[in-house]
Amino acid sequence: MNLTKINQENNLNQNNIIREFHIWDLPDNIHLLLDKNNNELFFRIMYGYFGSQKEFAKFLKVGRQEVYRYYKQIDKDRGKYYPVYLPLKLLKKCKPFLNQILLNSIEENLVELKVKKGHSIYNPKLPIRESGAVYRIIAHMVGDGSAGKGKTPYYSNTCSTLRGQFSNDLKIFGDFKIYERKPNTTETINFTKTVTDILSHLFNVRFTYPNRLPELIFTADRKFKQVFLQALFDDEGTISANLVVTIHNLNIMNGIKSLLTSLNIKTGKVQVHKIPNKTDKVSLSVLSRDYELFQKEIGFAHPEKARKLELAIRTRHRKQRTRDPNDIENAIFNILEIKPSPTIDLANELLFTLNGIKPHLQRMHAEGLLVRKGYKNKIIWEIV
Repeated sequence: MNLTKINQENNLNQNNIIREFHIWDLPDNIHLLLDKNNNELFFRIMYGYFGSQKEFAKFLKVGRQEVYRYYKQIDKDRGKYYPVYLPLKLLKKCKPFLNQILLNSIEENLVELKVKKGHSIYNPKLPIRESGAVYRIIAHMVGDGSAGKGKTPYYSNTCSTLRGQFSNDLKIFGDFKIYERKPNTTETINFTKTVTDILSHLFNVRFTYPNRLPELIFTADRKFKQVFLQALFDDEGTISANLVVTIHNLNIMNGIKSLLTSLNIKTGKVQVHKIPNKTDKVSLSVLSRDYELFQKEIGFAHPEKARKLELAIRTRHRKQRTRDPNDIENAIFNILEIKPSPTIDLANELLFTLNGIKPHLQRMHAEGLLVRKGYKNKIIWEIV
């Protein structure tokens, strides 16, 4: 990724122009069902222009019988009727022969859109415009999503708030089946491949083994950069001792750093962590002095991460930095009486850093007052 080029392009969309994508911009693997009136008008115009159905079929380079099936929009096989969808790539060939009024009417009154191995989008909402919902969906698919070839796309997250937000965002495309599953330990939102094929094409981005952010985000309106980054941090960000985003691709991380810089949020260096026989882990930290700016410009939709960020900010600004150890340890007891807690939760609750609270916990443990379970960064404290 050329960061110099991206930084230059960051200033190109200063007029708050919302880009939009029409039916003609969608990928050629899309098939569609026109409403009856526009279907009749479309074929009447094309038959009239070419003189006959046969000549129209020659122009499209398909069989005459196939054109007839597209016109009728229905076929019969083994005693059952099923709809016949017009390939968008054929409709695109006809575009020069259609006036703008008909083009608009076709787009506004489509009955269905689908890809060959995907479920239909009914009453599709076109044109597709840049929006927070669109960029959130893309970011979530880059983060915790998957859209493998020939497979049903899904977004996976343990947070019900994020899954609900994702499901609601999908509705901007029209009506289609959205359902939740739990194949292993994490719930997934499953939906039609038609959506991911469209977004992948329009924004030139991959949703399986993604290797970069969509180029359009770098010249998008500021508010779209904000929601895009929020979705990425909701999925891949953590807030404990530091505010960090972690992902498995250096190119994507460089793009995240560039977007944060465009919002004047300071970060550390991109860190690459080599893992034997596995994909490298790449991380980036937001500087602690910019936590409040991050909260204002981006923040978290993930409720637990939002709470931890607020506690981290309060910790940075606490006035009383030296407190009576007895008061601190009594406060720890009060929390643990309600439920066992990890170190980071205790630190956040008491507005301490991890290094600040550890001596108190270690002393209480040495005195036999607390039980420590787990290991490393997964230690859970309980009252004896």
